[in-house]
Amino acid sequence: MRRIWKVLAFLSLAGCGQIGERKQPPPSLYQLSQSDLNLSGEQLANGYCAACHVKPEPQVLDKKTWEKLLPDMRKRMGLYLPEDFGTTLPEDEGVPEGIYSKTQMISRENWEKLVAYYLENAPENPLPQEKKLNPIPGIPGFEVQIPSFEFIRPSLTTMLKIHPETGHLWLGHRFRALFVLDPKNNFRQLDSIPTDVAPAELLWKDQNSFQLLTMGLMDPANDSLGTLSLFQKKGIKWDSQPVISNMMRPVHVEVADWNKDGKEDFAVAQFGNHLGKFSLFLSGSQGYSEIDLKKDPGARRSIAVDFDQDRDLDILVQMTQAKESILLFENQGEGKFREETLLAFQPAFGSSDFKFEDMDGDGFKDIVLVNGDNADQSQILKYYHGVRIFKNDGKGKFEEHWFYPMYGASGLEIGDFDQDGDQDLVVISFFPDPMQKPRQDLVYFENTSGGFRPYSLAQNAEFHWLTITKGDLDLDGDLDLVIGGFEFNQLYQAPRENWKPFLILKNTKK
Repeated sequence: MRRIWKVLAFLSLAGCGQIGERKQPPPSLYQLSQSDLNLSGEQLANGYCAACHVKPEPQVLDKKTWEKLLPDMRKRMGLYLPEDFGTTLPEDEGVPEGIYSKTQMISRENWEKLVAYYLENAPENPLPQEKKLNPIPGIPGFEVQIPSFEFIRPSLTTMLKIHPETGHLWLGHRFRALFVLDPKNNFRQLDSIPTDVAPAELLWKDQNSFQLLTMGLMDPANDSLGTLSLFQKKGIKWDSQPVISNMMRPVHVEVADWNKDGKEDFAVAQFGNHLGKFSLFLSGSQGYSEIDLKKDPGARRSIAVDFDQDRDLDILVQMTQAKESILLFENQGEGKFREETLLAFQPAFGSSDFKFEDMDGDGFKDIVLVNGDNADQSQILKYYHGVRIFKNDGKGKFEEHWFYPMYGASGLEIGDFDQDGDQDLVVISFFPDPMQKPRQDLVYFENTSGGFRPYSLAQNAEFHWLTITKGDLDLDGDLDLVIGGFEFNQLYQAPRENWKPFLILKNTKK
């Protein structure tokens, strides 16, 4: 009886407020499966969906997309129907054990009510973006440059970094290479460094050494081929040694001293696929010890910050995939961290990147987030994709303060690009709406007294943007931007045109 009352208490409150605000924890799938309550489809969705993540409302997807997605959710809860006979089982496709339940967690009757709730309340077509100010063609204060290379190479840029001292551009390539280019000489290639797999992140140590994070297979996979390696120059060649190996498709590394021993530690976002985690590697006398702070796939990025101002470093982490959120791991000392959810989103939200910056000059850093990942089973235009600022109230709580709809928003950079004393934004999209005019896959937001004014390129550039970085390419004291392209079709067929890996926005402000 006590279990039934717990289920009832949650279901009566589940439709109110953000999930992070609820006092009552959601019942487990097993508790729900054991209850014999006569629940409505909405109540079942409140319970079953919220048991794993923030419940998505029916309107976030259209009816056709729900019809495509829901059978997979059913199988994850261990319910198989006659129409599944003859189809490929998850384990036959290499899905690890435990992702799909071997125990039936929902009855067919309840499943049909849950499905009816979503299909009856979902729109026939994806909902449109809310009204917004369209970008003005032509980005003020920048000169657009597209370097020309006189050779053919696939345009598959996975990483971009501008060296803060030399201005050299370091470019990671999908086909296991790292190139060093000289912007002062038409991006002449200075070096070509072989890598084991696609580069994801680079950390310079000095002129003759750097650390490189490689992700393993770039396509969705459950492998453990990711490596953080130390590269050291010996004559004209680079030797590499692994620092940390066997990581699950890592996509980002943050370096700081979390245990205060004077040595660098590493926070690694192991995105993975069905499996993944966010890990902290703390330095010690015997090398590095791994602490798994979050054992879920989809870790995307982390930021070291003294969030609670107690003179040690905490970690902000962006989680994507099903359990989309911004998490705080508060440093308790001795390798212990307390987890707190700062923001949580429904699983189709598509979180892609985030920064922690003071956007309004009030002395408190805000969370700036882009969401637009559309490489999943619901590849439709989503009205809630875009860029958001969550304002810090000074007490560590965040509320959405500004939102600009932008289909497929996938990366951002923040800086005082126009040198007027406030922070501007640049956002790219890998999954834009090709029909929008002007094209909205690269938008510059100028911070003005009246808000953020959007600008786009004056002329369309035929790129698919995947990476973006800022830095001083020409060492003239201002911030330039490099935006990298990733042409998926060149993964499977040889390119016919000269290499075109990136576009430059050269800052002309003086």
